[in-house]
Amino acid sequence: MLAGLIMTLGLLPHFVNTTALRYFYEVARHGSFKVTEEKIHIAASAIRRQIQLLEQELDTKLFVRDRNGLRLTSAGESLLYRVKRAMKELSIARSEIDILQGEHTGNVRIGINETAAREFLAGFLQEFREAYPRITFEIITANSNQLTGIMMRGEADIIVGYALELQSGLQQVVSYNLKTCITVHKEHPLANRASVKVADLVDENFIIPSGEQSLHHVINAVFSRVAVKPMFSIVANSFEFIAVMVALGMGIGCQVRLSVGPDPMRPDIVYVPIRDAKIKSAILACYIPEEGTSNKATLLCLESLRTALDRWSAQSMGSWQEDGEDNRVRQLHAMS
Repeated sequence: MLAGLIMTLGLLPHFVNTTALRYFYEVARHGSFKVTEEKIHIAASAIRRQIQLLEQELDTKLFVRDRNGLRLTSAGESLLYRVKRAMKELSIARSEIDILQGEHTGNVRIGINETAAREFLAGFLQEFREAYPRITFEIITANSNQLTGIMMRGEADIIVGYALELQSGLQQVVSYNLKTCITVHKEHPLANRASVKVADLVDENFIIPSGEQSLHHVINAVFSRVAVKPMFSIVANSFEFIAVMVALGMGIGCQVRLSVGPDPMRPDIVYVPIRDAKIKSAILACYIPEEGTSNKATLLCLESLRTALDRWSAQSMGSWQEDGEDNRVRQLHAMS
């Protein structure tokens, strides 16, 4: 009976004592009338009276006292769960109302890898700007090692990049598993393969990222296990330049990818995953500063960005997802 009463809490016209609900929440949170009095600056007697009225309304006890202080009854725990959910919904409603009252303005600074900018961000910005034309953007393209420094120096509100590792000062919003792939011309003998093994690559001529890029070390580590030194014809610090060289048939590249198969914007390039259980899985991740953000334009962009990344991931997942593997590895809520 009580569960049904609480489930329909918002539908009962006589259940409107929001003051009692607030005091109930605070007492449940602090476990003491005295501590609650100190925290919210309301006399303990007034708090106790409101709790008694609430218990009379529900015809049940919400708290019992033991040697450790006040403890919620089963009914109290059920009510607290519903009150917390209601408070969360009210908080979301407040944010939405703020946005509806003309808060669709501001500037958002996004740091991102150049490949992700080309394949994902351009389309996202086009869609987002159609909905929120008064929000402006500053886009900074950089490699993953540089992106974290850009955020730590306060030069970006959001960063998105491949192989970004979580570190102090950053808060991860969402991340996705990636596959380490070779980048080949569409006419290359390996282009039609569903995947390749390291042994398939020993005679290939590589165009690789420079030494400061994590993939450089991954390639060396992979080949060290087959006692073969890879052939490097060109070393570059730009994945976009490497892609151009691959498209010209100058060699094959290596890149971590969310999607595999033909490049969506370069029809001459194909990405083929390397099947090697010992290759450490990299991630595509989105970060904000550890302390969060209160910028409404950034928060609005962040929520849309997370949804768009989910959609991009879902579209890319089918081509390489292994049995039981979840492409998304974690998602956290941005803290304002």
